[in-house]
Amino acid sequence: MSSFRELLAAAKSKIQEVDTQTAASRIEAGQVVVLDVREPDEYEQGALPNVVHIARGHLEAQVETKIVDKSVDVIVYCAGGVRSAFAAKTLQELGYTNVVSMAGGYGKWKDEGRAWTTPAQLSAEQRNRYQRHLSLPEVGVEGQAKLLASKVLLLGAGGLGSPAAMYLAAAGVERSVLSTWMSSMLQICNAKSCTTWIESVTEKSTLPKRR
Repeated sequence: MSSFRELLAAAKSKIQEVDTQTAASRIEAGQVVVLDVREPDEYEQGALPNVVHIARGHLEAQVETKIVDKSVDVIVYCAGGVRSAFAAKTLQELGYTNVVSMAGGYGKWKDEGRAWTTPAQLSAEQRNRYQRHLSLPEVGVEGQAKLLASKVLLLGAGGLGSPAAMYLAAAGVERSVLSTWMSSMLQICNAKSCTTWIESVTEKSTLPKRR
């Protein structure tokens, strides 16, 4: 029976690792997906900006819905580089062809003074209230947080051509998130006309007043 160290060594022998400087350069250059495989409580305390978060225990079940293109460059990280090594090996087995693990993980990244952020968070009450939205990969916590952080109240729900949809689009909501949200609202209302109050996104949005 293999020991943990032997399993880790075997995993690292089959993947590519990069240091934090190389990872930072690739991220700055763009066209790369950064995947955080730490636990939710770790992620909520701080993470690299604009990452995809999937806890290591849910990786196999969720990654193909969150990272659809298996040819995209993926940088995986965890707290110190152990879980990310196993995750990188798993991703390769799932058919992802350009995966690397960031040695040293988030701990080293943060210690070096590199950019990090506190991810959007929802309260227990909000998670319960918006559970249906959160279960949709296209929305999730980040998409719902954008709606909750909005500045403009809208009345009415309809298709992508509705006033509500056009205001949200003008405020910066991605079309995929918008489409999913509208579909979800129609499902909640059983495809009938319903009145819904929502908040649109971004502090910098300046939307025209309707008269």
